[in-house]
Amino acid sequence: MSQKILVPIDFSDFNQTVIAKALDYAKLTQAEIFLIHVATLDLGVIVSETGFTYLPELEDTALKEEAEQLEILQKEIQGKGFNCQAIIKQGIPADIILEEANSISADLIVIGSLGHNTLYNMLIGSVASEVIKNSKIPLLVIPKAK
Repeated sequence: MSQKILVPIDFSDFNQTVIAKALDYAKLTQAEIFLIHVATLDLGVIVSETGFTYLPELEDTALKEEAEQLEILQKEIQGKGFNCQAIIKQGIPADIILEEANSISADLIVIGSLGHNTLYNMLIGSVASEVIKNSKIPLLVIPKAK
């Protein structure tokens, strides 16, 4: 049975570094890569003077674009000879990442951390720090170079 590596993706430039580290590990263990992107719940919401407006067509377009971006990454990884699956879900990123890691029985989560300071994490919270705090699955945290 091959190992499974879950790699959360947010489409920042830093993702390439995180994916490269995940592939290094996958090469050693013949692991399958599972890319996951969690779209936020407020995708179809615009804020104007009149308050919040929900536009489902805006959400559909954004989800479609994100799914297409994820598929491009999936094909790049498959082109390098790795088994790769892509998962896109909507919700609270840390919760969905942990749920999906359990659902696929991941052996490892490779996640990027932007390394914000403690005050930022206290006020805003970071997906990586939430995953780190709550994961029962081993993690490889890739810090973003300063």
